[in-house]
Parts: sequence; structure tokens; C-alpha cells
Amino acid sequence: MKTIIFLWAFLLPFQIYAQAPVENLLQERASLLSQLRQSHRSTFALVSDEMEPNSSFADQVALKIIEKDNAIIQKLQLNDRIDHSSILSENEQYKTITLSQEQDIQKLKNALAQKGYEVHASQLEKRKFELATLIFFIGMIIFGWLFVKDKMAFDMPKLTSLIPIFAEKE
Repeated sequence: MKTIIFLWAFLLPFQIYAQAPVENLLQERASLLSQLRQSHRSTFALVSDEMEPNSSFADQVALKIIEKDNAIIQKLQLNDRIDHSSILSENEQYKTITLSQEQDIQKLKNALAQKGYEVHASQLEKRKFELATLIFFIGMIIFGWLFVKDKMAFDMPKLTSLIPIFAEKE
């Protein structure tokens, strides 16, 4: 938004300068039109019996006015074409920017999906090792308990003692 405002403020003098030739043509046309009106009035004032004004001078001024009108129309059409082409080029630039941003977004989505898959795979691998460790630990506890139970189930053999004090008590 700031860029657009900056460019508009930067290019505003060029737009004003581009309108100056049209304004000059309009002023020349206005002066020619006023000359034509004055010639009509003066002709009517000098020749009151005739109803036709001096046609050669009036025709020349009218042709100049038509030429100025044509020049004004051409300048306005040129300005319109310039504005239209600048709008089209801006639209093309926006389309290009939008397309590149969509491609970047798609790349980021793919990279994010890949990272998500890698994280999921690493969590699965970690969980596999945790479960294997848990199963091993529980198995060792069960085997240890069975071993101790089996050893306790046998009658304890009498220990013959070499010390006579302990031998009598038994």
C-alpha cells in the first residue's frame, strides 16, 4: 500500500505535465472561438444590410478551431492509451506476482508436509524403541519372578555345618 501511494505521489507531477499540452490546446481553441465570435459581431455591425458575415475569415478561424479540436482529441486518446497500457502492465505485474506467490506457497506447503511426515516417522521410530524396551523390561521381570519362584519351590538342602554348635540345633 505504501509503495502504491509513493509511486502515485512520485508520478503525479508527470501526469500533471502530461495534461499541460491538452490545456494549452484548449486555451488556443477558446481564443480562436472568441476571435470567431468577435468577427461575426464586427461583420454584422459593419454590414447591417447583409446577413452573411465575411465567410473567408470565419471559415479560416472555424478550420483552425476544428484542427485544435482534432489535436485535443488525439492528445486525449493518446493519454487514454497511455493510461490503459499502464493499467494493463500493472495488472500483468500483479498477475505475475500473484503467480509467483502461489508457487512459493505451494512449495512451502510441500516442505511443511514433508517435515510433518519426517516428524511423524521419527515419532513412530521412537515409539517402536520405547515399546521394545518396555516389553523387554516386563519380560525380564516375569522371567526373574519365575526364576525366584522356581528356586523357592525346591526344598532347601540341609547344610551340614562343620561347627558343632550349629549342627545340634538343627
